[in-house]
Amino acid sequence: MSYILINIFILFLIILFAESLMYLITIKNTELKSILTYIVMAIIAFITSQYIPNDYKEFTKTLATASLILALVSLFKKNTNIN
Repeated sequence: MSYILINIFILFLIILFAESLMYLITIKNTELKSILTYIVMAIIAFITSQYIPNDYKEFTKTLATASLILALVSLFKKNTNIN
């Protein structure tokens, strides 16, 4: 149970750090901002995986990979407006 809680805590810290960085950047294009947020989350997760114990390295590497995939999907997503 504590393993899951620590993973969730790591996830929330990475999201909090990335979102706080994106709050400081003033970009009007929200699509570009979301793509940058995912890329920053991936970079933070990769850096974090270098400095945490071995038990949690795979989680942060998976999180980094998922963030990069989300950035790519957001980059190539067509603008679909539903009225």
